[in-house]
Amino acid sequence: MTHPDADTLLKFALKTLDQSESSSVAEHLSVCEKCKDLQQKILGELARLEEVEIHIDVPAPPGLPRRLRLPLAVSRWAAVLAIGFLLGYMTAQLSDPVRPVVVQQRLIPTRAEVSSSGFVSCQAIDVTTSP
Repeated sequence: MTHPDADTLLKFALKTLDQSESSSVAEHLSVCEKCKDLQQKILGELARLEEVEIHIDVPAPPGLPRRLRLPLAVSRWAAVLAIGFLLGYMTAQLSDPVRPVVVQQRLIPTRAEVSSSGFVSCQAIDVTTSP
């Protein structure tokens, strides 16, 4: 009976073996106490590794040079303005269009006097109120 090596048992614990290898290792572990003990040690070490916390200090990236900061600020404002115009346009397109109200009027001259500019003065009368 050949025993699986520690790497194979680790891969079995991590469930990275293919189906045929995994089934043969599981079958071997069901009959071999020595490999079963080694497998339990591997599982204990994996559980202990999952509890380890590592804190890494990552330095902040250096500031952008001045010549790059200005175009980025302008680009941001241009993007904000473009979005504002786009939202305004979309809102105008989605709202109900305002239909013009047709008002019928007829002009009746009050006097036939001609002004110095050549126009005849008229008074506007609403058609709905006149007889």
